Amino acid sequence: MGGQGPWRAILGPVVGALAILILVAACASTSPSPAAQEWYDLGNAWLDKGEWKRAGEAYSRALALEPSLAGASFNLARALTEAGDYKGSLDILESIAKRDPGNVRVMAARAYALYKKGDPVAALAAYREVLALDPYAPDAVYNVALLEFTSGDAATAATDLDRLVSAKPEDTQALLLLGKARDKAGDADLALVAWEKAKALGKADAEALERMGVLYNAARRFTDAMDAFEAAVKADPKRPVAQFALARLRLVVAADSEKGLAALKGALDAGFSDKDAVSALLAEPDLPEREKVLELLKSKGLSE
Repeated sequence: MGGQGPWRAILGPVVGALAILILVAACASTSPSPAAQEWYDLGNAWLDKGEWKRAGEAYSRALALEPSLAGASFNLARALTEAGDYKGSLDILESIAKRDPGNVRVMAARAYALYKKGDPVAALAAYREVLALDPYAPDAVYNVALLEFTSGDAATAATDLDRLVSAKPEDTQALLLLGKARDKAGDADLALVAWEKAKALGKADAEALERMGVLYNAARRFTDAMDAFEAAVKADPKRPVAQFALARLRLVVAADSEKGLAALKGALDAGFSDKDAVSALLAEPDLPEREKVLELLKSKGLSE
């Protein structure tokens, strides 16, 4: 599972020393030593650059000099999570949580570590604990919805994402996932509404645009379908299905032979090989430039 997918970790920027965790005031009444502060600052610099191992080593050195430096403990857990040492990260976070129960930032970091570890069930439960304490925790609603969606509960995910996009209407990542959730739940119209909003913001990805084309086509909204397929191909020229669907619409619906043949060539060059779709295209009674279409298909071994 790892870090794949549109995950949004509730970690944010580097945690400032003596600033984020409530337990610091109780554990450290004096400023850290200059040497501990220097290692801590170095750890932050490595963390910002994504150098997880080096960051972890620097935080460990800071903690060896100043064990009560909670910011270093928290950031060390973050570095270990990203480096793949999930047990080490979770052990640190559980230790911090015992001293500072109810700290949603620590709880969220634990949920993220569980996700990265490959335990989505535990991660979802942990994130729901975060939301129980802070319903507006940054990115928590999205991450819960993502876990719900990937576990097959698209309807619940859509409900949570509706709440999120109502509060943050320009959250395009949420809009894209909402479209997927609505589509998977069988509500094509609402899926299109979400994706259309993302498209209007200029953030719809090729996958969403291609699916929009499919849904528009099914609804016989052919102009919208062509626009969506064209946008999908523009976003990713190596999408043969979108290229072929665009070719079919241009040839059969728009009777635009020049653009239709160009799209067909693009689809075939991109590796389109669905013989059933090819047969359906050739079965069109009013297919323009039939001979040129056949010639293109024969060049790729898709017609005799």
